[in-house]
Amino acid sequence: MAREIEGKLRVANDLWGNFAFSVATGKIAGLSSRVVFGRSLDVDTTPEDVWAADGVMVYASSATTLSVASSSANDDLLGTGARTVVVEYLDGDFETKFVEVDLDGTNTVQVATDFRRMQDAFVKTAGSGGVAAGNITFSWTGGNTAGVIKTGRTDTENTHFTIPAGYTAYLTGGLISAGKSSDATVDFQYRDATNGVTFRVAQEVIVNETAVYLHLPIYLEVPEKYDIRVQGKSTQGNSAISVNYYLILRKNDTYPNK
Repeated sequence: MAREIEGKLRVANDLWGNFAFSVATGKIAGLSSRVVFGRSLDVDTTPEDVWAADGVMVYASSATTLSVASSSANDDLLGTGARTVVVEYLDGDFETKFVEVDLDGTNTVQVATDFRRMQDAFVKTAGSGGVAAGNITFSWTGGNTAGVIKTGRTDTENTHFTIPAGYTAYLTGGLISAGKSSDATVDFQYRDATNGVTFRVAQEVIVNETAVYLHLPIYLEVPEKYDIRVQGKSTQGNSAISVNYYLILRKNDTYPNK
């Protein structure tokens, strides 16, 4: 539970568990948890982002238009694949927004005109197939990819995440795995999103056909309006990598003390 002592919130264990459980169940005002998951089935010898699309994602430098289309006509309101998707994105002021979109197969549908960052997207309703029938691609002006829901999946599976305005994030740990006959060097990186500076490497993990849980004894603080991305490279190429990482989000005006 949280108690105010000398003008600051102090956190103690409650009857239901420890601090992490209290955050996850919303028992502490101003704190919330977030799990970010992504995977790439073809990581090569040069660094690339861990996400469902290939290569390195291009970030928008200002608010722009986001659209979506599938490679299959069955991802449609009357189709057997995905019918509607929910998109979580940040606008030009880095404020969080959600929008539900009706898919129209291979035809392009506008999602938003104030898009700046993709946070997540998932299939909300589907036909008899229950999953995406084709690759559902979210792209912004100029054909730049913001995320992909791959055929047979229901989520963008994207390790990119940007800290919304008014929040501070704390990276507490992660789970990194490399598939059979796969190896990878995986970097957790972050940067200030408002000025396009170079990404800094915060943590690096090397895995070889195994899974590694990363626990940070001291949480990594990531300020508001900062981009987080995870990149991987493989000595042999064509490696399959999946990454989860865990954040505590602090609402700065509700929980101001550090």
